[in-house]
Amino acid sequence: MATRAPLLTFSLAAGILAAGTAFDLLPAAPGPGTGVHQTSGLLREERPAPPVEPQTEAAALAFTAPASLAEPEAALPVPKAAPAAAAFEQMKHVWQSLNNCGPAAVVMALSTLGVDASQEVARLALRGADERRGMGPTPVGSWVKESFGLRSMWRNNGTNDLMRRLLANGFAPMVTQWMQDPSVSRIAHWRTLRGYDDARRVFHVNDSMLGNNVTLSYDWFAKNWQSFSYRYMVIYRPEDEPLLRAIVGRDWSESYVRQAMYERARSEALAHDTNFAWLAYGEASYAFGVFDEAVAAFERGLSLGSATGAFGVRNSYPQALRALGRRDEADAVARKLSSLSPVPATVAAAPDPYAMFLAISRMLPRETLPTE
Repeated sequence: MATRAPLLTFSLAAGILAAGTAFDLLPAAPGPGTGVHQTSGLLREERPAPPVEPQTEAAALAFTAPASLAEPEAALPVPKAAPAAAAFEQMKHVWQSLNNCGPAAVVMALSTLGVDASQEVARLALRGADERRGMGPTPVGSWVKESFGLRSMWRNNGTNDLMRRLLANGFAPMVTQWMQDPSVSRIAHWRTLRGYDDARRVFHVNDSMLGNNVTLSYDWFAKNWQSFSYRYMVIYRPEDEPLLRAIVGRDWSESYVRQAMYERARSEALAHDTNFAWLAYGEASYAFGVFDEAVAAFERGLSLGSATGAFGVRNSYPQALRALGRRDEADAVARKLSSLSPVPATVAAAPDPYAMFLAISRMLPRETLPTE
């Protein structure tokens, strides 16, 4: 209970209580530290875990979230099964302007819906005039709705198989990955998928830096997606939302996908014990409101290597410390991580209100949670 007062104070500052039950909370999410304990800044299991093989492309394809987290949604259309290969015959390719991979990826995805958008117009709408800013997924939804009558959704916890099923059903997902293998350069990058081929075990992507119809192996694709929580985004027509929901399944629920990503990232960190896996576990723990584990995972990840290019750490690590009442440490970490990317201070994200709400929901009886 030592962290309860700081957590509540922090959450009020973030405005979390205003969110109320508009969030789709799980009724019985595990509490902070379940199965894992902090010791000397690291994480150890409460009891030995069964051996887990290092993740391969096949493991990424096979990953499914625990069945106990939520029930499948009823009364949705049945998606088309993914064939051995599928691709968009036509997809616009654009070479990006400075730091503009996100809007360029959006423009390429829009072309599959018959929209010929301007990269510069997209840049100003989705990033603003400051060229140091990158593009997060949040502004895309309002822009495509106001401009083209379309919709956008994004989630973490994507898999290779999900991308195949989206493509097979006529959706062109965008993903955040390393632009190249991080041993070459650690540049976070948006790219747009246009197809796949199981016989060759490759995805085809339109990439604003690497070119048109570039092939990426399934193994490479999964490996270089981990650092960004397997994030993907889909732009779609409103009438196609039931089909999209059927394909995405339980991950459509915000609370479900956060728990699923947390459990996946925890498993991968313990199995791989790499810099990237532990930083991803920190991100997932922060998003799920398990702040003590987030701090320990970030510490472990940074002990194994740099966070350069993993842009979310710049915000999530200090915010997790603040949620635990460790403000001085948070300020010191924020200063240390400020060089991860050359962005102005105004770009720093606010505390994640959903993470705060999930954390508070574990401490308070459900009937005492706010409704407005």
